[in-house]
Amino acid sequence: MNDIAARFGPPPSPDFGVEPTRDQVRSFRSDGFVAVERLTTDEELAWLDEVYRACFDPDDPASERTRRDEEADHAGKRTVTRSQAFFPEVAVPQLLDTAYRRNGLRFAAAFLDVPESRLTSWSHMLDKPAGIGRPTYWHQDEAYWDPRIAHRAIGAWMPLTDCSIEMGCMQFIPGSHLQGIQPHSSRRPDIRPDLYEIDGEVDESTAVACPLPAGGATFHHSRTLHYTAPNASGRDRRAYAIEFETRPTLRSTPIDKPWITATQAILGEPTTLRYMADGEHRDL
Repeated sequence: MNDIAARFGPPPSPDFGVEPTRDQVRSFRSDGFVAVERLTTDEELAWLDEVYRACFDPDDPASERTRRDEEADHAGKRTVTRSQAFFPEVAVPQLLDTAYRRNGLRFAAAFLDVPESRLTSWSHMLDKPAGIGRPTYWHQDEAYWDPRIAHRAIGAWMPLTDCSIEMGCMQFIPGSHLQGIQPHSSRRPDIRPDLYEIDGEVDESTAVACPLPAGGATFHHSRTLHYTAPNASGRDRRAYAIEFETRPTLRSTPIDKPWITATQAILGEPTTLRYMADGEHRDL
């Protein structure tokens, strides 16, 4: 265990278990998402909150071990912000032993109809400060991923405090995971070419918002359209997301994602085909 991880000790809820129901499995497969009332304990939420704060503290060594999201100011200058902290399990490997991950793995395996042993995970923490956090526009997660690689994946999203619609809870378009990968583009390619949203209009009258208590979670298919509103409340919104997936495979022919091709023309194409799994980079 590294010095950073040793500060936190083990997660406090080794015996807390939740099982997916048949109705939840059916709902996920038809709608592409499901909300679960509780995946962990109050004690683990407090433990996770300590880890979360360390990963977003620019003066904490834990934040140096995470990859931070990049944003830009209104003048177009690239700046580093901490709206997201990627792969915190690298800094704190105990995150792989939480009740949240253990229960999430059980749900994801049921939704994908695969053994838990076939799934790995990677995670990221998301921060939307009170009155500041921008919207996350309608998109599919899979639209972001390398067109050369095939994935079977499910995302779990858990707030560390109660999360209302006003704070920016998850919202989904039911059944959108059955429509394939839809065209996306960047709203500001001059500033952030790799921040995508769906092209065209979304019928928001069909959207389902999923406010959650702390420790509840949503699960969604990698092709389900989803959105979170700006945080218009007086409270910070802190969330922890885990992506569960089977081992990615190389496609015989890359699928067409011109928005990624455009980004690669600006930022360059990755020279190696690797993926993050359980705190380490692995080759395909």
